[in-house]
Amino acid sequence: MKAEELMHALVARHILYISDPQIANGIPHYHIFIKKMNGGYLTTVCCTSQFEKNLKHITRVRESLDTLVCIDHETANNRLHDFTYVNCNNYFSYTESELLALNAKRDIPSCGVITEFEFQKIINGLLISRRIDEEFKDEVRELLKN
Repeated sequence: MKAEELMHALVARHILYISDPQIANGIPHYHIFIKKMNGGYLTTVCCTSQFEKNLKHITRVRESLDTLVCIDHETANNRLHDFTYVNCNNYFSYTESELLALNAKRDIPSCGVITEFEFQKIINGLLISRRIDEEFKDEVRELLKN
């Protein structure tokens, strides 16, 4: 998508299909946009189809099972093909220029939005995770006020 369209798609709950060389050797993954942080960073959580692998890891490190959130693929508002999961024990930050550079290398399409219920589950998962820094949690709490 064009750079201007990408900047307009950076809205909470929107799904982007990002090919980032630092994630799975650049294999595109769905990312759910969380928010633009006060420092200017754009934050996302990465989606996966690997439920069992993530469940085992979360159990092994003794995180809450509520940090693994399921996104339904059978809603009219997204283009997901299978059940998709978000491990809320991690997030990704990009500057606008980094995201625009990734888009220039390989188009980042917008793939719809997740439901408000799913988004609230992700926010809750981020807030209860022991692996998420407090500064990010403070920013995420701002989303609960809206």
